Amino acid sequence: MKFEIPQAVHWPIIALINALCIFSVFYSPSRYMENTSYQTKTRQWLEDLNQLNTEEYLTIGHGRLTGTTLESLNGKIRNATISANIIGESSTRVEIKVSNIKLSQDNELFAIEKTPDLFFRRQYVLQEGAILNYELIPTPDKSAVCFYVHELGRLRCMNH
Repeated sequence: MKFEIPQAVHWPIIALINALCIFSVFYSPSRYMENTSYQTKTRQWLEDLNQLNTEEYLTIGHGRLTGTTLESLNGKIRNATISANIIGESSTRVEIKVSNIKLSQDNELFAIEKTPDLFFRRQYVLQEGAILNYELIPTPDKSAVCFYVHELGRLRCMNH
């Protein structure tokens, strides 16, 4: 016994499948939640055996990105806050233009003299008008965001 689908049913099913394919091309969920504060903490041992503790916070939403970094080393704390406008966005990337920088009373964050490549990358990032490209990486957890900052050569994952 051969089972045949009537043509009156066949064509609407094909049209529905095509519509779903077209919809999936244009609809892609965001890889981050807007106006949610993400954070991460890291500990890094420096060459002189001191421990550098870093806390980072990131919020993306309504055309703005705000990132804050707090570093502590030997009882001293320094911080930097970057405010930026989103100038390009898709489901896989966010391009920002730095609009405002606020640093603690010290002009630089720690570990500059111990990591010269970090010094040059921070010089670029900590300039108003700098353009940064965040490549968003899919995560299975909706409460996490992972991104690669091309200009820093840096991968970060954060939770909220």
